[in-house]
Amino acid sequence: MFFDPKMRLVWVDGALDKLDSFIESCCVDGKRVHPARALDHMSASAGFVSLQEDNPWGPLVEQIEQLAQGFDIPIVEPTLADGRAAGTREYLERLHQRLEVHRRDRQLLTDQRAVCEKGAEAFDHFSSLDVPVELTQQCDYVKIRFGRLPKRGYAMIQKDNADDPYILFVPCGEDEKSLWGVYFAPQKDAARVDAIFSEAFFERIRLPGAAGTPTQIADNLRNNIRLLDEEIAGVDEQMNRLWNEEKWRVAGIYASVCSLARLFELRRCAAVRGDHFFYCVWVAEPDVEHFTAACAGVKGLNVAPDITLSMHKWKRENPQT
Repeated sequence: MFFDPKMRLVWVDGALDKLDSFIESCCVDGKRVHPARALDHMSASAGFVSLQEDNPWGPLVEQIEQLAQGFDIPIVEPTLADGRAAGTREYLERLHQRLEVHRRDRQLLTDQRAVCEKGAEAFDHFSSLDVPVELTQQCDYVKIRFGRLPKRGYAMIQKDNADDPYILFVPCGEDEKSLWGVYFAPQKDAARVDAIFSEAFFERIRLPGAAGTPTQIADNLRNNIRLLDEEIAGVDEQMNRLWNEEKWRVAGIYASVCSLARLFELRRCAAVRGDHFFYCVWVAEPDVEHFTAACAGVKGLNVAPDITLSMHKWKRENPQT
């Protein structure tokens, strides 16, 4: 355009039960129509108040976003009727339950995988110990503790307990700061030996029950991880198949309820007294006629243009619009 049109503040009033129809029919064009808070342009003594309501569509938006967690919702043009259609909430609840069955299965498998992964990592630290782990749990006279001992703690034990025949730590592996291994203590001295290693910051690791040497057990656990990965992939495939069957219907409902939620928020711009509302919008002067015609289509509304501002001044006073 070669000129900036002026912006006209237009007032609309009518029966409160016409408010939703007015907003949906006349205020959805964000390029032409810019709702303003009516109370900001009214005298405080007029007795009007704004509507204080919970948005009924907000929870449904959150429900769909939770239902679609992990999936992309296609972007579609909203049709308000989709969100209001009979059975919509029941449909979403059924779909949620079907997806939750797969999600619970997946979580169970994922938890099992985490246990196997942690177990394999633990047993790997003791791979140099060529003794079946189950035998170490069957000693009647000797307690065997697996764990991690900081190198400074190991040095402390070597220095302070070098002459104690019951302090024996066997390293099986190491990293930059720690040694991984086992120590042995006679049953009758177990409490004293445990106390000494505790002072050296020994961190005990309780290996999950399994049979075989640490290397054999770690290999078995990694094989279980591969099998669990296959099962997880199978569950993912079932979930993806279900979502692909339903995603376009969900997308239509989601676009609809998002629009309904935004439209409901526009009710807060109204000034209300009793069963009557006042509403005001900024409209570019060339579009006032189009806006007035839209209001006439609702019927029962009164339209009255008010102050006029230059586009430049309006933008300066309404930077967020």
